[in-house]
Amino acid sequence: MVQFIMEPKGFGMLESKDPLWSALGKLLEPSQLNIYWEMISHYRQGPSKIQDWDSIKSPDSESLLDYSRLPSPEDSKTAQQLSKLVVGKLNGGMGTSMGCMGPKSLVMVRNNKSFLDLILEQVENLNREWKQKIPVLLMNSFYTHKDTQAHLNSLNFSSEIIGFQQNKFPRLHAGNLNPLTPEKWGDQTFYPPGHGDFFQCVSQQGILQRLIDEGREILFMSNADNLGAVMDPVILNYMDEFNIPFLMEMTPKTSADVKGGTLYQVDGKLKLLEIAQVPDDKVDDFCDQNKFKVFNTNNIWINLIALNKRLSQGPLNLTVLVNEKKLGDTPIVQLETAIGSALECFEGAVGLTVSRVRFLPVKKTDDLLLVRSNLFNLDKGQLKRNPIRKSKQLPKINLGDFLQNIENFQNSFPIIPDLIDLEELMIKGDVRFEGKASLKGKVNLEGLKNVLVLPSEILIADESRQG
Repeated sequence: MVQFIMEPKGFGMLESKDPLWSALGKLLEPSQLNIYWEMISHYRQGPSKIQDWDSIKSPDSESLLDYSRLPSPEDSKTAQQLSKLVVGKLNGGMGTSMGCMGPKSLVMVRNNKSFLDLILEQVENLNREWKQKIPVLLMNSFYTHKDTQAHLNSLNFSSEIIGFQQNKFPRLHAGNLNPLTPEKWGDQTFYPPGHGDFFQCVSQQGILQRLIDEGREILFMSNADNLGAVMDPVILNYMDEFNIPFLMEMTPKTSADVKGGTLYQVDGKLKLLEIAQVPDDKVDDFCDQNKFKVFNTNNIWINLIALNKRLSQGPLNLTVLVNEKKLGDTPIVQLETAIGSALECFEGAVGLTVSRVRFLPVKKTDDLLLVRSNLFNLDKGQLKRNPIRKSKQLPKINLGDFLQNIENFQNSFPIIPDLIDLEELMIKGDVRFEGKASLKGKVNLEGLKNVLVLPSEILIADESRQG
C-alpha cells in the first residue's frame, strides 16, 4: 500500500459536466457526491510536499503542552464537567490483520470481554461513580455497523449508545479514475473513506446538534482498539476551563513510531505533519527522534460547540490521504481523510504530550499477547501496568507471520505465558505451548522445519529453541 497526501485547496465550482461526476452520481447520494468530488479534485491537483523544510519548527510550549503542567480539578468540578462529556470511538476497523472476519472491537481481549465490552465497562463505572449518564458515540463503517449493533442489542447499559454508519464511497481505477461498479466488483466496490469522515457524518445525520441540545459540549474520541485511551478528568478539565476547541494527544516516539504523524508550527499556527508530506531527502530527519520527539496517538478531544460553529462556515477541507492498492491485478485508489488533520481548522488548537500508557493499540497478535498477559491488570474495564514489572518498557514482541492468524495464535497460547521479566520474544513458524510457561530475558523460538512443542510449566530464559 502506498500512501501520500494532498493539501486541500478550498472548495470551488462543482464540475457537473465532467463524465466522472455523472458516473459517481449513479452510485452516491447528492450530499455524498459533493464530499467525494472535492476529495477527487484535490487528488487531481497532485500530492503536496513541504517546500521549505528548514522552516519546519517544533511547536512552542504553549501549543504543545506537557500533561504535567495541567491543573487537577476538584471532584465537584469533575462531576459537573462529566455532565458535558461524550465518549466516542472510531469503530470502523475489521480484525482482518489477525484473521478475524468481524469488527475488531468484538475481538476478545481479557476475561471473555471484547474491546467494546471493556469500553462500555469503563463508561459504566464512570456513570456509577459520578452519578452520570455519559453517552457513547460509535462511528461504524458498513463493514462493522450491523455486527456492532447486534452485539449492543444483547447488552444492558445505563446510558445512551449512539451508533452511526459513516459514508461509503466507490473505489477508483488508478488509471482513469472511473469508479468501480457493483455489477462487476460486488462488495469490493466500496470502502469507508477514513475517520476524518466523522465530521460530515455527525453534522449531516443530525447527531452533533442533538448532542449540543442535550448539553453535551466536549467529545473525547479515540480508536476502539486503543485500550489506553480512557477518559481523563485532568484533560477534560483543561478542555472546559480554557475553552480549548481541539486537542490532540501526543506521546514520545520510540523506534517503532518514527513514521507516525507529528506536529509542527508555522507563524504561530499548529499543523499536523505526516511522512507523506516530507521531501524524499528529508525522511531521515522526519524519523529522527531528536527533531520530532512525539507522534499522534489519535486520542482527540473536540469542543462540540466550536465544531458546530466551524462547520456552519463550510466544510473543514481536511488533508486528503491517498491509498494506492490492488484488487487482484487491478490498481485502484482510495481517497481518505483523518480526524486529526482537523487540528489545522481550529484557532487555538493544542497538542498535549501524555504518557505512553495512553497509547496501547492492538494492531496485530503481537499486541494482543501483551494485553492478555500479566504485564497488565484489569481494573474497572481499564488495563493498568502491573507494578511487579521492573522495566518501564514493554517487551518487544514479534510472533512471525504464522501466528498473526488469531486461530493459530490461540492454538499456540492456550494459556498466556508469564511475561513479567521478558525483554524480547521472537517467534518464527509454528510454536505451541502445552500449558503454563514463563519467558524471561530474550527468547527466540523457531518452528519452521518442525512444530516446536513446549511442555507445561517450562521456563525459558535468554535462549533460543528450534523444532
